[in-house]
Amino acid sequence: MKADLVIVGAGLAGLVAGIEARSRNATALVLDKLPPPEEWNAVTQLPGGVGNDTFRAGGGGLARFSARILAEHLEHGLEEMLADHDPMEILINRHRKWGWEAVDTELLRTYFDHIFTDCCWLRDELGLPYAGRSVKGRGIGLFRHLYQVARARGVEMFFDSRAERLLINDAGRVYGVSATRNSEAFDVEGRGVILATGGFQGDREMLATYVDPNLAKGIQTVGSPDNTGDGHRMAQTLGAQFRHLNVCHVRTTDIFFGQGPSRHMLHIYRMGVYFNDRFQRFVDEGTADSDTIANAIARQPGHQAGLVFDEKARLKYPREYESYPRREQVIKVAGTLEELADKMGVSPQGLTRLIATFNASVEDGKASGPNLPKADSAYKIDTPPYYGFYPVRPALNHTLGGLVVNGDCQVLNGDDAPIPGLYAAGTVMNWAFGKSYEMNGVTSYQGSYHAGATSGAGIALVFGRLAGQRALAGSDTRRAA
Repeated sequence: MKADLVIVGAGLAGLVAGIEARSRNATALVLDKLPPPEEWNAVTQLPGGVGNDTFRAGGGGLARFSARILAEHLEHGLEEMLADHDPMEILINRHRKWGWEAVDTELLRTYFDHIFTDCCWLRDELGLPYAGRSVKGRGIGLFRHLYQVARARGVEMFFDSRAERLLINDAGRVYGVSATRNSEAFDVEGRGVILATGGFQGDREMLATYVDPNLAKGIQTVGSPDNTGDGHRMAQTLGAQFRHLNVCHVRTTDIFFGQGPSRHMLHIYRMGVYFNDRFQRFVDEGTADSDTIANAIARQPGHQAGLVFDEKARLKYPREYESYPRREQVIKVAGTLEELADKMGVSPQGLTRLIATFNASVEDGKASGPNLPKADSAYKIDTPPYYGFYPVRPALNHTLGGLVVNGDCQVLNGDDAPIPGLYAAGTVMNWAFGKSYEMNGVTSYQGSYHAGATSGAGIALVFGRLAGQRALAGSDTRRAA
């Protein structure tokens, strides 16, 4: 079996790569180990079920933004442009700062060079409808639309087909994939192979090895459990280089697997107090973002936490509170801390002691404890009624580290040289993330994903399309017979 382009993975990156190949009059064959999408049972943000990360994503981040408009949205971005700073450099410097200088500036430049035209291509060329700054139908709508376009344009798709290993000719060039379907082995040969297999959040052994054994045991996966590092393993046999495998996209979630307080109430949670099952504070609520908090919760006893705030926070940000989904079922409200603890199902003595100690340490918007300081947004929790979440849990969306690629999406080996014929796109590749770090005893990360100008869907779009172009353009070496 042969095709001009062999693509492993039918998520956003894989489908975009196939559509791009067909637009260049090339044949494309997509392999995916899952059943056909018509048989999937995936519900956005819920654990379990079948589906890829595109299907489950929010679908945001695909607004039609130029580098200039992206820079305008950043804090002080407009002022920097008025000072005649180049928008691209503003964005690069922002990501470098947030990534502790451990980001890939080549990939960032590539992304910002392409995101505007690629979003326009998505809208105008592929007819994807938009709803404000997000695609209509969010991740599910995005996937279904791309799947229909791919089928209509002649992208061949083999489902229930697991890629097992990469095929290499005598010159060391990747020319295809060996796969199995219904226990029968078959080979697909092409001019290039694109790995678009997603992360490895569905493989607990890999999570334990590369991320954290405790996190691997104590965290619920709300991203696709079917992304199990298949592309990582295949590329590893060829000496592929990896980067930042220990970095994950972890978010807080509530009992309904919603966004959780640190995602939905971006200001209120900073005025509150997080505590673990030992009634200890474990994170600086005033400075930590939602993913930092989620990473910290994942490493707490029982892998869960509680959050308490008071009427001052609600009154200051009423829209955040009122708009929280199912708040009557999720947020407990009481006139005293003792009554609140009873409603939350935690020890009244433990909670009141924690809050009393915290309140005594608050001065001039900062707190000295207990357990660790709070550098910003420190207010005494002393104005009834009181509000509480319990439990708040961490939820793993997907891993962030992966294969190292260059600006042409070529997978690099340990010597920083391209592996001929092998390309990668989407979450199987390492994005331009920063490194893990520890701040006040909290292990987390800070990276370009947090810099307010990139998104998982945007990354898959840009590099999926680019991989489709480059894999064909760089395939003048003869295919193996």
